[in-house]
Amino acid sequence: MQVVIFGTGKHAEMVHYLFTHDSPYEVVAFCVGKAYLPALGGQLLGLPVVAFEELTSHYPAADYLLHIAVGQPRGRRKIYEESKAAGYAFASYISSKAIVWPDMVVGEHVFIDPTSGMHPYVTIGDNTMLIGVKIGHHSIIGSNVLMSGSTVGGNVQIGDNTFVGMGAVINENVRVGHNNIIGAGALIGKHTDDNAVYTGEYSKKRLVDASRITMFR
Repeated sequence: MQVVIFGTGKHAEMVHYLFTHDSPYEVVAFCVGKAYLPALGGQLLGLPVVAFEELTSHYPAADYLLHIAVGQPRGRRKIYEESKAAGYAFASYISSKAIVWPDMVVGEHVFIDPTSGMHPYVTIGDNTMLIGVKIGHHSIIGSNVLMSGSTVGGNVQIGDNTFVGMGAVINENVRVGHNNIIGAGALIGKHTDDNAVYTGEYSKKRLVDASRITMFR
């Protein structure tokens, strides 16, 4: 089946590579909002780039699938809902190199990259993107979620429209609310309310001069 990728950034290029080398799909074009389209159209990786607003006339929903290479949950959800309303079905990507189990329940339009790993009894909602994550058994990941480089214990629930950043850790049996932002390096050990924001501490520069440390001599 042929696929159009929404997006023209570095992530879109990676998605194109993964689909090309590790899926049954053929990527035939990219699309972006008209405001971001180059003046004369243009190409990316040798493929045409068209305006999303004109996608149905170039690549009709009856003949092509769509994959949205946008991480930001709100923007991804908006494009997903607009595309669905226009009649498009979606191509999911679950890497053959990811650790997954036959009982995993997966929604529509899911992206799981090669470095992710899941225990058995995991459920993943619609329009969710998982990059470099470790997810424990009996966990439920909601819809419109972006998780990147994070670790989730067993029996965790992640609410819809939530972002979990790099290095964040969510302990077992924790329920994360909807519309949460869990920043890089955050440690979540208790249930969170909807619309909550948590940030981790960034490392501080130490006063020692690295040239005085043995490993650099």
